Amino acid sequence: MLKWLDKLFARSAGATTEISATRVCPECGSRLIGEPAAPDAAAGGSCPNPDCPPRVRQRVILWASKDAMDISNDTALLEQLVRRGLVLDVAEFYRLKVKELAALDGMDPDRAKVFWDAIHASKSRGLFCVLFGLGIPQIGSGEAEILAGHFASLEALFAADFQQLSRLTGVSEAMARCVVRWADDPVNRKLVRRLRRAGVKLERD
Repeated sequence: MLKWLDKLFARSAGATTEISATRVCPECGSRLIGEPAAPDAAAGGSCPNPDCPPRVRQRVILWASKDAMDISNDTALLEQLVRRGLVLDVAEFYRLKVKELAALDGMDPDRAKVFWDAIHASKSRGLFCVLFGLGIPQIGSGEAEILAGHFASLEALFAADFQQLSRLTGVSEAMARCVVRWADDPVNRKLVRRLRRAGVKLERD
Protein backbone atom coordinates (compact mmCIF):
# COMPACT_ATOMS: atom_id res chain seq x y z
CA MET A 1 0.00 0.00 0.00
CA LEU A 2 2.76 2.47 0.94
CA LYS A 3 4.68 1.68 -2.25
CA TRP A 4 1.54 2.36 -4.30
CA LEU A 5 1.05 5.75 -2.59
CA ASP A 6 4.70 6.64 -3.16
CA LYS A 7 4.29 5.95 -6.87
CA LEU A 8 1.10 7.99 -7.01
CA PHE A 9 2.71 11.01 -5.33
CA ALA A 10 5.77 10.68 -7.56
CA ARG A 11 3.57 10.75 -10.67
CA SER A 12 1.65 13.76 -9.31
CA ALA A 13 4.86 15.64 -8.56
CA GLY A 14 6.17 14.88 -12.01
CA ALA A 15 2.97 16.14 -13.62
CA THR A 16 3.11 19.34 -11.56
CA THR A 17 6.70 19.92 -12.58
CA GLU A 18 5.80 19.41 -16.24
CA ILE A 19 2.86 21.83 -16.04
CA SER A 20 4.99 24.43 -14.27
CA ALA A 21 7.68 24.11 -16.91
CA THR A 22 5.20 25.02 -19.63
CA ARG A 23 4.48 28.32 -17.86
CA VAL A 24 7.88 29.74 -18.74
CA CYS A 25 8.57 31.82 -21.85
CA PRO A 26 10.55 29.66 -24.30
CA GLU A 27 12.41 32.74 -25.60
CA CYS A 28 13.68 34.42 -22.43
CA GLY A 29 12.72 32.13 -19.53
CA SER A 30 10.41 34.63 -17.80
CA ARG A 31 7.37 33.29 -15.99
CA LEU A 32 4.29 33.69 -18.18
CA ILE A 33 1.27 35.60 -16.90
CA GLY A 34 -2.37 34.86 -17.65
CA GLU A 35 -3.96 31.51 -18.37
CA PRO A 36 -3.27 29.02 -21.17
CA ALA A 37 -5.64 29.16 -24.13
CA ALA A 38 -6.57 25.52 -23.45
CA PRO A 39 -6.03 23.15 -20.51
CA ASP A 40 -3.74 20.95 -22.60
CA ALA A 41 -1.86 23.82 -24.26
CA ALA A 42 1.92 23.42 -24.35
CA ALA A 43 2.30 26.96 -23.09
CA GLY A 44 -0.05 29.77 -22.28
CA GLY A 45 -0.29 33.33 -21.14
CA SER A 46 1.93 36.20 -22.18
CA CYS A 47 5.52 37.10 -21.43
CA PRO A 48 5.79 40.23 -19.24
CA ASN A 49 9.46 40.82 -20.08
CA PRO A 50 9.71 43.95 -22.29
CA ASP A 51 13.15 42.81 -23.45
CA CYS A 52 11.97 39.39 -24.62
CA PRO A 53 13.42 38.95 -28.15
CA PRO A 54 10.05 38.62 -29.97
CA ARG A 55 8.79 41.81 -28.30
CA VAL A 56 11.98 43.68 -29.21
CA ARG A 57 11.68 42.49 -32.82
CA GLN A 58 8.04 43.54 -32.92
CA ARG A 59 8.84 47.08 -31.71
CA VAL A 60 11.74 47.47 -34.15
CA ILE A 61 9.70 46.23 -37.12
CA LEU A 62 6.78 48.51 -36.24
CA TRP A 63 9.03 51.58 -35.91
CA ALA A 64 10.64 50.88 -39.29
CA SER A 65 7.33 50.20 -41.08
CA LYS A 66 5.96 52.37 -43.87
CA ASP A 67 3.05 53.66 -41.77
CA ALA A 68 5.42 54.67 -38.98
CA MET A 69 8.96 55.91 -39.73
CA ASP A 70 9.19 54.42 -43.26
CA ILE A 71 12.73 53.06 -42.85
CA SER A 72 12.40 49.55 -44.25
CA ASN A 73 9.92 46.71 -44.64
CA ASP A 74 12.72 44.12 -44.94
CA THR A 75 11.79 41.97 -41.95
CA ALA A 76 14.81 39.67 -42.31
CA LEU A 77 17.18 42.64 -42.24
CA LEU A 78 15.46 44.19 -39.23
CA GLU A 79 15.52 40.89 -37.36
CA GLN A 80 19.23 40.58 -38.16
CA LEU A 81 19.84 44.00 -36.59
CA VAL A 82 18.15 42.80 -33.41
CA ARG A 83 19.86 39.40 -33.41
CA ARG A 84 23.30 41.01 -33.73
CA GLY A 85 22.53 43.45 -30.92
CA LEU A 86 22.80 46.53 -33.13
CA VAL A 87 19.22 47.69 -32.56
CA LEU A 88 17.59 46.66 -29.28
CA ASP A 89 15.33 49.70 -29.03
CA VAL A 90 14.14 52.18 -31.65
CA ALA A 91 16.55 54.97 -30.63
CA GLU A 92 19.48 52.73 -31.61
CA PHE A 93 18.55 53.07 -35.29
CA TYR A 94 20.02 56.56 -35.13
CA ARG A 95 23.42 55.35 -33.93
CA LEU A 96 23.99 52.96 -36.82
CA LYS A 97 26.87 53.58 -39.20
CA VAL A 98 27.02 52.71 -42.90
CA LYS A 99 30.01 50.44 -42.22
CA GLU A 100 28.01 48.41 -39.67
CA LEU A 101 25.10 48.08 -42.07
CA ALA A 102 27.33 47.02 -44.97
CA ALA A 103 28.70 44.14 -42.84
CA LEU A 104 25.24 42.57 -42.46
CA ASP A 105 24.27 39.46 -44.40
CA GLY A 106 22.83 40.35 -47.79
CA MET A 107 24.04 43.95 -47.65
CA ASP A 108 26.67 45.86 -49.62
CA PRO A 109 27.90 49.47 -49.34
CA ASP A 110 25.28 50.79 -51.77
CA ARG A 111 22.35 49.11 -50.03
CA ALA A 112 23.75 50.12 -46.66
CA LYS A 113 23.85 53.76 -47.73
CA VAL A 114 20.23 53.61 -48.94
CA PHE A 115 19.17 52.12 -45.59
CA TRP A 116 21.18 54.72 -43.66
CA ASP A 117 19.62 57.53 -45.70
CA ALA A 118 16.13 56.17 -44.91
CA ILE A 119 16.95 56.18 -41.20
CA HIS A 120 17.99 59.81 -41.29
CA ALA A 121 15.03 60.83 -43.45
CA SER A 122 12.76 59.30 -40.83
CA LYS A 123 13.79 61.97 -38.33
CA SER A 124 11.42 64.45 -39.98
CA ARG A 125 8.33 62.21 -40.06
CA GLY A 126 6.66 64.06 -37.19
CA LEU A 127 4.35 63.42 -34.25
CA PHE A 128 1.76 61.11 -35.80
CA CYS A 129 4.36 58.68 -37.16
CA VAL A 130 6.34 58.70 -33.91
CA LEU A 131 3.22 58.06 -31.84
CA PHE A 132 2.20 55.13 -34.00
CA GLY A 133 5.76 53.79 -34.20
CA LEU A 134 6.24 53.72 -30.43
CA GLY A 135 3.73 50.88 -30.17
CA ILE A 136 1.92 52.24 -27.13
CA PRO A 137 -0.84 49.76 -26.20
CA GLN A 138 -4.27 50.78 -27.53
CA ILE A 139 -2.65 53.33 -29.88
CA GLY A 140 -2.92 52.20 -33.49
CA SER A 141 -2.71 54.50 -36.50
CA GLY A 142 -6.23 55.88 -36.02
CA GLU A 143 -5.68 56.60 -32.34
CA ALA A 144 -2.29 58.17 -33.07
CA GLU A 145 -3.96 60.49 -35.59
CA ILE A 146 -6.56 61.54 -33.01
CA LEU A 147 -3.92 62.28 -30.38
CA ALA A 148 -1.72 64.15 -32.83
CA GLY A 149 -4.73 66.29 -33.64
CA HIS A 150 -5.17 67.25 -29.99
CA PHE A 151 -1.53 67.90 -29.09
CA ALA A 152 1.24 69.82 -30.84
CA SER A 153 4.07 67.73 -29.44
CA LEU A 154 4.88 64.47 -27.69
CA GLU A 155 5.95 66.49 -24.65
CA ALA A 156 2.53 68.16 -24.42
CA LEU A 157 0.74 64.81 -24.79
CA PHE A 158 2.79 63.14 -22.07
CA ALA A 159 2.23 66.11 -19.74
CA ALA A 160 -1.55 65.49 -19.80
CA ASP A 161 -3.08 63.39 -17.04
CA PHE A 162 -5.77 60.72 -17.31
CA GLN A 163 -8.65 63.13 -16.68
CA GLN A 164 -7.45 65.58 -19.31
CA LEU A 165 -6.95 62.87 -21.90
CA SER A 166 -10.18 60.98 -21.30
CA ARG A 167 -12.25 64.17 -21.78
CA LEU A 168 -10.94 64.69 -25.31
CA THR A 169 -13.07 63.82 -28.32
CA GLY A 170 -12.20 60.40 -29.69
CA VAL A 171 -10.03 59.40 -26.72
CA SER A 172 -11.35 56.43 -24.75
CA GLU A 173 -10.53 55.74 -21.13
CA ALA A 174 -8.48 52.72 -22.25
CA MET A 175 -6.41 54.93 -24.57
CA ALA A 176 -5.91 57.56 -21.87
CA ARG A 177 -4.88 54.96 -19.31
CA CYS A 178 -2.33 53.35 -21.66
CA VAL A 179 -0.80 56.68 -22.69
CA VAL A 180 -0.38 57.78 -19.06
CA ARG A 181 1.05 54.42 -18.02
CA TRP A 182 3.50 54.40 -20.93
CA ALA A 183 4.60 58.00 -20.32
CA ASP A 184 5.10 57.35 -16.59
CA ASP A 185 7.59 54.54 -17.23
CA PRO A 186 11.17 55.85 -16.66
CA VAL A 187 12.50 53.56 -19.39
CA ASN A 188 10.09 55.06 -21.91
CA ARG A 189 10.85 58.62 -20.82
CA LYS A 190 14.55 57.93 -21.33
CA LEU A 191 13.80 56.50 -24.78
CA VAL A 192 11.97 59.69 -25.77
CA ARG A 193 14.89 61.83 -24.56
CA ARG A 194 17.29 59.74 -26.65
CA LEU A 195 15.08 60.13 -29.72
CA ARG A 196 15.04 63.89 -29.22
CA ARG A 197 18.83 64.00 -28.84
CA ALA A 198 19.12 61.99 -32.06
CA GLY A 199 17.18 64.71 -33.86
CA VAL A 200 13.86 62.88 -34.30
CA LYS A 201 11.02 65.37 -34.73
CA LEU A 202 8.53 64.93 -31.88
CA GLU A 203 6.22 67.78 -32.90
CA ARG A 204 3.23 68.02 -35.20
CA ASP A 205 3.79 69.45 -38.68
